[in-house]
Amino acid sequence: MQPPTPPNAVGIEVVATQPTAADRAAIEHLSTTVGRVLAPVTYVVKVRLDPMPPVTSMGWALYVDDFRIPKYWEYPEGIYFTMVDPQFFQDHRGGALRFSSNGTDFTDTGLVLSEPDEVPQDTADLPEQADVLRAR
Repeated sequence: MQPPTPPNAVGIEVVATQPTAADRAAIEHLSTTVGRVLAPVTYVVKVRLDPMPPVTSMGWALYVDDFRIPKYWEYPEGIYFTMVDPQFFQDHRGGALRFSSNGTDFTDTGLVLSEPDEVPQDTADLPEQADVLRAR
C-alpha cells in the first residue's frame, strides 16, 4: 500500500487578533500559571494549502519542529491554529513546519515559523479572528 500524500503547504502567516471569550479565559489562566501578564491577543497561524486535500479518514498531525500542534482547524485557504502566549513564537522561531501521519515519519513543508508583527498598544484595534479567516 502506498503511503498517503501529505497536504501541500504553500504559505504561513501569523496574525495578531482579538481574543474570543474562550481565549480570554485561557489568557487569564496562563497569566496566572506562568506568573506574567499576557496581552489580550490571540495569534492566528494560517497555513495555506494548495490544493486543499480531500476529506478522508486519514489524519495528519501538524508539527513545528518536534512540537505537535494539539489542535488545528480548517479555513477556506487551508488550516490554522491559535496561540495566546507570544513565548511560543520566540521558542519556535525558525522552526520547520512538518506533517506526520504516524508521529515517526515526517514530511517537511519547506516553511518555517516566524514571530508575529509587533502588537499595537491598543489591542482593540486588532482584527476579529473571523475576519482574518475569511476567504480573500
